[in-house]
Amino acid sequence: MGETMDRLAGRLGPVAIVLGSGLGMYFSIGIILIYGFSVFVVPIAEDTGWDRTMVAAVVAPIAIVNGLMSPVVGALTDRFGPRRVLIASSLLMAIGLTGIGVTSQSLQAFTIAVTIASLLGAAQTGVPYTYVIVGWFKARRGLALGIMLSFVGLAIATVPPALAFIISLWGWRFAFVAAAAVALAITLPVAFFVIRDPPAVRKDAYGEGHDVPQALQTSSFWLMLAAFFLNYFAAAAGSISLPVQLADRGAAPAEAAFVMSMVGLSFIIMRLGFGALLDRFSPVPLTALAFAAPVIGHLILLNSEGQVAAYVSAVFFGLATGAEGDAIGYLLARRFGMRSFGKLFGINYMALTMGAGLGPAMLHILADGGTRYGEALTVFAFIGAVAPVLLMLDRASRSLQRVGV
Repeated sequence: MGETMDRLAGRLGPVAIVLGSGLGMYFSIGIILIYGFSVFVVPIAEDTGWDRTMVAAVVAPIAIVNGLMSPVVGALTDRFGPRRVLIASSLLMAIGLTGIGVTSQSLQAFTIAVTIASLLGAAQTGVPYTYVIVGWFKARRGLALGIMLSFVGLAIATVPPALAFIISLWGWRFAFVAAAAVALAITLPVAFFVIRDPPAVRKDAYGEGHDVPQALQTSSFWLMLAAFFLNYFAAAAGSISLPVQLADRGAAPAEAAFVMSMVGLSFIIMRLGFGALLDRFSPVPLTALAFAAPVIGHLILLNSEGQVAAYVSAVFFGLATGAEGDAIGYLLARRFGMRSFGKLFGINYMALTMGAGLGPAMLHILADGGTRYGEALTVFAFIGAVAPVLLMLDRASRSLQRVGV
């Protein structure tokens, strides 16, 4: 059976691997429970009477669980290969999402159900899919990563509006169950029939490069880790909170959900373009330039109360998150090699995921129910400005040498 599948994968070629990985990323746990969560906040609060700030803050446990699990997922991917990990996670994520819709009868039960779903779907993330792409591609690794991760932008643009439409017809509980069914119908066949472990995994040859203790001893690792966290903390806070901010500015629910399409479209453009640029230009200054985008996005929101400003800022938030997805795997592979790529990527993905969850929760807390957006946006503009500075401080990374590629 294994040889038959390998021959099938060989006929499908690298295009199928990239597109299959992209489809998996489209239905990743972060798309549904972090980016998709933005359209659930207001309907849940209105339907249940639960405090809106408390409902919005539930995204924080999602990020914490996914973040803490990312190094574990990376270690499992190094040990067993991405295909086995993705088969199991496809089934578990569907069970978790269904549980949210079925068991959420109180805010406490809802929080527990969301946390469990995050745990069960923790491996349906960029960790194993990025491992697949980095392991199979060398010469055009940046472009391949960009194409795969552009599906995340497509998901950001289309999944929240689709969920909002389902919620308007059948309610938020049914929307979680529907998301589980559709995700399972796509991700499980992809894991079975398209995803193939890279040769290094199947030959038990982990390649040259740093192991985890060696990487942790370098300043480069810690500066990149901090920069990745702060950029996503600022960018995700802006983008994921946009539907709520638009609602507070008088937008209808459908209009508020549509702003995520702007985030997604700019995300796609950045993913495709930035991945190709990484193959041609010095990656650290290029990434630092892209990391300035969330600062601009928050400043635009800070200096305008109209709805148009929210749509313009969405573009900049999408550009920042789009660049980070390409840069994190690319920089780590070139700086530290493939020897412990899964573990190292998992640690950095933990920072990214926690930033994506903690940022929006913190912005909602600082905004105090929509009454103090000025203070909140000022704080996040400053936080966003720190990320590119940290990258440029990493002098070693400015002269990256290919390791094991």
